[in-house]
Amino acid sequence: MRTLSLIVTLGGSIIGCGTPDNMSYDAPEDDGVTATETDDGDDGDDSDDGDDGDGSSDGDDDDDVTSPVDTGAPETTRDPAALGDWSVSMLSSTEVNAEIYLPQGDGPFPLVLFSPGFQLNPVDYRSYAEHLASWGYLTALVNFEDSLFGGPTHNEMQLSLGEMLDWFTSDPDVLNGTADSNSVVLMGHSMGGKLSLLRASYDSRVDLIVGVDPVDAAPPFGGSDADYPSVAPERMGSITAPMLLIGEQNNATGGFACAPEGENFLSYFESATGPALEVDFRTASHMSFVDNPSCLVCLACPAGTDDPAVTKEHVRAITTAFLESEIYDEDWASDWLRGGGLAEIESSGQISTRTKNGF
Repeated sequence: MRTLSLIVTLGGSIIGCGTPDNMSYDAPEDDGVTATETDDGDDGDDSDDGDDGDGSSDGDDDDDVTSPVDTGAPETTRDPAALGDWSVSMLSSTEVNAEIYLPQGDGPFPLVLFSPGFQLNPVDYRSYAEHLASWGYLTALVNFEDSLFGGPTHNEMQLSLGEMLDWFTSDPDVLNGTADSNSVVLMGHSMGGKLSLLRASYDSRVDLIVGVDPVDAAPPFGGSDADYPSVAPERMGSITAPMLLIGEQNNATGGFACAPEGENFLSYFESATGPALEVDFRTASHMSFVDNPSCLVCLACPAGTDDPAVTKEHVRAITTAFLESEIYDEDWASDWLRGGGLAEIESSGQISTRTKNGF
C-alpha cells in the first residue's frame, strides 16, 4: 500500500463544539460533568477562538478549552452521551479518502475505523467521529467511493480495511505513533457494518466490533459470492471479538427493504459465537442513524416514527459505554450497559436489548 499523504482540511482544526458550515448534526447537550465548554458562551462558532488553522491554538489554552468540571460526583454519574474533552483536529488522507479525527493529547489512542453505508460517505457520520475523538478514540471515517454501477467489491473493501490497519498500527511514525495497535475497533453503518464484521472474521487484530444496522446483502445489481461474501451465518464462527449490534426492523420488509429481514442485525446476533449485545431501536429507520436522514440516498428508505436526533444520541452513548467498558474495563461503563443508562432507555420503550455468549 502506498504511503498515505495527510493534508489538513476544513481549517485544520475543530475546537469547542463548532463545525464547518457544511457539517450539520445534533450534538448532545453538555451536562457540565464530563464535557468541556468554550468560555465565550457562543453557539459553537469557533471563528474567533484563536485557532490558527493548523490544528493548534494560539497558545492560550485557557481561552479555548477548559478542563472537565470537577463536581465531586462519583464516577458512575458519567454520561456517555456527552462530549468529552472537546478539542479535535481533523486530517484527510488523499490516498484512501479517510477523514482522521485526532483526540487532544499525546496518545496512544484506541483506533476506530468507521465504514459508511452504501452510497454514503464520511460527511454522513461526522457526529460519531467527533464524539468518539472527544472521548479519546482516534477515529477514521473511511470513504470507499462505491458506485451503484461498479466500484470496489465488498471483498476488495474489507482488504482495504486491512491495509488501513497495517498503516495505522505497523509504523510508529504514522501520526506520531498515536494509534494504539492493541486496541482496534471496527465500526460501520449498513454496508459498513457488514464490512467491519467481514474484516474481523479474517483479522485477529480486531478487538471490538460495532455494527450499526449492518446489512449482509450484496448491492442491488448483485455479484459473485467471492466478491460479495455473506458473513451471517457463514463467517460468524471466525469472529471472537465482542460485538455491539445496533439496528431496527421497520425497514426489514416492504417494497424497498433497506435492511432486509434475514440479512439484518438480527441475523448477525443469532449467529454470533462471541460475546454480543443487541440493541433494537423500535421506531427508527435504517437512515435514522446518519447525520442527515433527509439526504438524497436516504429518501429511498421509509422514515421511522422516531426522532433521529435522539436515536443518534443514544447510539453514540451506547457505543461509548461499550468501548469504555470493554477497552478500559471501566466500572461505570459496565454498570451503565448492564443496568444503568441502557436499562433506563429500554424502560422508556425506545429500545429492546438482548445479550449472549457471556456478554
